[in-house]
Amino acid sequence: MKEAKYWIRFELGLDELDGKEYFNEIYHRVSSIFHSLFNKKDTIMLIATANQHIDYKGYELPRIHRFIKNAKSLKRLKFETVPYENDEEDLERKTTRYSLRVEKGDLRLGYLFQAIANKDFGTKPTIYGDVYLLNLTRKTLLHMYDDRGCDVYSLEKDTLLPIYHEYRKWILDYNRIRIDHIFQEGLYGYTETSEELENRLQTNEQKVKETNINLFFSNTCEITHQLEIPKEAAEECVKEMKQTGFTIEADDHFSCIVLKARKTEALALIDYQSELISLYATKYKGKYNGWTTKRVF
Repeated sequence: MKEAKYWIRFELGLDELDGKEYFNEIYHRVSSIFHSLFNKKDTIMLIATANQHIDYKGYELPRIHRFIKNAKSLKRLKFETVPYENDEEDLERKTTRYSLRVEKGDLRLGYLFQAIANKDFGTKPTIYGDVYLLNLTRKTLLHMYDDRGCDVYSLEKDTLLPIYHEYRKWILDYNRIRIDHIFQEGLYGYTETSEELENRLQTNEQKVKETNINLFFSNTCEITHQLEIPKEAAEECVKEMKQTGFTIEADDHFSCIVLKARKTEALALIDYQSELISLYATKYKGKYNGWTTKRVF
């Protein structure tokens, strides 16, 4: 597949959840995205760079047999030696990339997504390496990299646009503005001046210091942003911001609507969050009044 022009990065694991709820949300999200990208009759190429192998009838194969319902289909497995994908500077180190044509019904999806989600937890099932699901019929690709998130790619904008609309709440805030620009919606066309950017980052740095929270350790917080939006624009602003996963509270003041946008997330991401909220204030001709926070864990 050619280099995809259109892509979306989705957040799967949520900081405010833990245990069974945490993983159930991951499976719900990635399964929903998968079923939106792949139809029953589509031809799928399962691509794996799995580093753990088994002996299967005299052949050394990656442990992707666990993700396939019919082991006989492994006879169609192809492989090639490629540079080690996690170290581009080490040109001598090689890895093996496996590919197998399957249909949607051939995949043990629940087991596959569970194994990928467990990669960093040391629990079974798990997989050592990466798995990509390429839709040869619709020219789309899904890559769930671990419990944190997944990427989807397409050569055509119209193929991903319905998914961009349906799952906007799940788009990772870190990439949201860039993704909006790819699809020319949302915050497309809105940017900060260099002075606004510098002032916001300096303010954030000072406020983080005042919290005494070390961003290199556990720093999950409930972060609340405050905006003042003109009354005539407030309803549309609230509607759009709710599509980003923020919880919104609105208070009617004399000359404007004061919005409080709240999300539980790592305080280390405050620069991306504050950029997002400040641009919504700009778009709806309002004012961004900054943020407050309290530790969750």
